[in-house]
Amino acid sequence: MKELGIFARLFAFVVVPALCLTGCARLLGVPQGLAPEDEPYLFDRSDPSFHLAKPCEDITDEQVQEAGLTRSEDDKYSPKVEGLDDCNFNTEDYDMVTVTGIAYKLAMLESDAVILEYEPSSNKSPVVAYSEDGESGCSIAAETPRGTVEVFFRALASDTTEAVDDCPNAEKYFDMLIGEKLNEYRAN
Repeated sequence: MKELGIFARLFAFVVVPALCLTGCARLLGVPQGLAPEDEPYLFDRSDPSFHLAKPCEDITDEQVQEAGLTRSEDDKYSPKVEGLDDCNFNTEDYDMVTVTGIAYKLAMLESDAVILEYEPSSNKSPVVAYSEDGESGCSIAAETPRGTVEVFFRALASDTTEAVDDCPNAEKYFDMLIGEKLNEYRAN
């Protein structure tokens, strides 16, 4: 009988709360997924069918070498964040390249970032060229069912150029580091 008491306590304190966390929320009226106002901007990371694109895991050492890049040591110290996969590289001229997979949609960028007057190739569509501040660096971002994948490029001499001037290089590195995987991310 004593064993039944331990089992009952284990069930009450471990199993029931775990079940509630995973399935009872709907029964209790706790909203699931995204709020309606967030749906145009974010991917629902709580949806079991959503699997974030992780381009950094897919980039091979050979691709890095062919692109003339070196991996940044800063990545070792960056905390990992759910819904974000990013990695940093440097060119031989110390320009900065960042590759990202993130759980937001292009609509978020179109509402919050500075869209640049640059037309990336149509095979990446839906795609947008943008800058966080409109003054330095360019990101080429393509939306997929697995999140948005993007490449940011900023020239070391960015204070002497405009953000849009970095877009051809951002697209070049996008093609080299993500290009072949883009259709795979889109196939989900």
